[in-house]
Amino acid sequence: MSLVLAFLEFLMLGVVPAELLPAPDTLALLLATVGAAVALCVLYGAGPWPAGDTATGAAHAMRRRSARAPVPALRDPDAPGRPRPRAPGAALPAAR
Repeated sequence: MSLVLAFLEFLMLGVVPAELLPAPDTLALLLATVGAAVALCVLYGAGPWPAGDTATGAAHAMRRRSARAPVPALRDPDAPGRPRPRAPGAALPAAR
């Protein structure tokens, strides 16, 4: 804890409090560690990591299933059993 206090005193006053340090090399080690941490924050950015995909297991299963499913080709839109698209037209006589 004394090293942290010494570092904060160094930052605020600009002088190295030699009476709080057990050895001169420890402040250099502390400054090198803090400098490396600041350099990593600058190089990689201090933003949060991407959240990634937060979907549940069922959503992942549906995505995998839809990715494996073949895309059906509509070669015959008038085949029996397919609904026919209807254009809007005049209203039916029963609806009037």
